[in-house]
Amino acid sequence: MFSSAEFRSAMRHVPGAVSIVTTGVRPGRHGLTLTAGCSLSTEPSSVLVCVNKSAGGHETIKQSGSFCWNILTADHAELAKKFAGQDGSKGDIRFADGLWRQLTTGAPSLIEAICSFDCRVSGSYDAGSHTIFVGEVVAQTTNLDREPLVYVNGEFTVPKR
Repeated sequence: MFSSAEFRSAMRHVPGAVSIVTTGVRPGRHGLTLTAGCSLSTEPSSVLVCVNKSAGGHETIKQSGSFCWNILTADHAELAKKFAGQDGSKGDIRFADGLWRQLTTGAPSLIEAICSFDCRVSGSYDAGSHTIFVGEVVAQTTNLDREPLVYVNGEFTVPKR
């Protein structure tokens, strides 16, 4: 048998795209950094994000029924750290950095993100310490000329070409 610490250690070596999931409207906006998100279906267009139940935005996603999944660029390492809570900030104050707008649901969309997927929650599933939220995409933006930010080996980095 292996421990949860051993599992976390192994998972640090699995690269993941860095994103910020946002929810709520001012002054009750929340956001968090995560790497556990992916596309799910093209018909209907949908994604899934896995959110820790202890995260500030978890209950807001449940209550609002919406979230925006913002895929970060190589220039967003400091923003990712802020939304991961590394500077001690919580809630709406995290949105002081970055340029934000609302698309359809009202959840904050990062203007400079590679992609932002504005979603209505179409399902949620208990998964231990996390909830898997499935979101049907109702609006999206893209800036495909940007390099992605990746998390691997405990660091934010940019993939080598």
